Amino acid sequence: MLHVSLLAAMMSLGAAMTLFMARVSMVGRYGASSAALGLFFGLTTVSAGCLLATLLWPDTALQPWRAVIGAGSLPALYLHFALGSDPDRRPDPAILRHLVPMLAVAVSVLTGAFWAIDPILFVTYGVYLWALTGLLRKGARHFRDLGPHLGTTLIWLRIVIGVICASLILEMEIFTDLARGGAFEASLPLLLSTALFFGLVSYALLGAMGRPSLFEHVYNMLAERAPPRDGADDKPQPEPDDHALFARLDAFLDDPEILADDSLTLSRVSRRLSVPARSVSVAVNRVAGQSFSDLLNDRRITLAARLIDEDHKRPLLDIMYAAGFGAKSNFYKQFKRRMGITPAAFRAQGVAGRRTRRQEACLGQKGTPRQDFD
Repeated sequence: MLHVSLLAAMMSLGAAMTLFMARVSMVGRYGASSAALGLFFGLTTVSAGCLLATLLWPDTALQPWRAVIGAGSLPALYLHFALGSDPDRRPDPAILRHLVPMLAVAVSVLTGAFWAIDPILFVTYGVYLWALTGLLRKGARHFRDLGPHLGTTLIWLRIVIGVICASLILEMEIFTDLARGGAFEASLPLLLSTALFFGLVSYALLGAMGRPSLFEHVYNMLAERAPPRDGADDKPQPEPDDHALFARLDAFLDDPEILADDSLTLSRVSRRLSVPARSVSVAVNRVAGQSFSDLLNDRRITLAARLIDEDHKRPLLDIMYAAGFGAKSNFYKQFKRRMGITPAAFRAQGVAGRRTRRQEACLGQKGTPRQDFD
């Protein structure tokens, strides 16, 4: 009865996460990564349904097809992290190779070669566990565009790796238990495996709700979607409350110590201002005509440019951290996008400008140069 209840609950949570990630995938940025995670939760939901049907009706032929679904869920989970390296990344035809495990298990089921299913699954577990571990080793280099959301993503990746390791051990226990003649319906490792994935889906759902903000890099994008700008009539006009809230936000972001916090996000700012994140986002969109992320990056780059002008000998890495950027690649990209040149070129340009002004000042003190007349 406990097993049935867990499976029913996991189906409900899995369906909710599937719908959430499907909505996120339509935002555009991180769309491919979000779609892959939505596929994982969808496959997990269907797999739980197949297992539930097997427990309730032991004579059903759905059990082998659960293995087919399982062989597709691991690649989908890997692709979520692999495609998360770039917010605008799109899948290429090479992605189709990740269908190989699922197709191999399906062929085994259709041809009656059931002995091949478990070896294929074990190899699939091993390959994708190794691949996910490789992404974890790359860390900030792979997820370079996540900025302040890097930490939560790496936590999510570590949890996924831990769950897959534990699941692999449990799958081996299930295989051994059944080989010894144990009953599938009474398998304790199977119950523990279900509880493990139930915990994973529950944690992901909490992350989707923003406490903790596990998917904040895409969650904020849902809240920050700017209104259409095709026509003046389509753009909502700011209201007095929007101007008042934007003024509070403007004063809040005027503090360099606050901008230096690389974990500053829409949800954290909204909590500091004691207003809903959606209200902050709407006020920024209506008053400034941009998203909160763009506004925050604008302020940080303005601060960085000022710090470079004030002290041209200060290391750029120090300035990067002081402006609230946690990754060098993101700092350089945002700086060049707004200033048109790299931070190093901006500093060199400023040094050259100061040298020119000093030379002009010296000439001014000495008087105008003597002119020759014909």
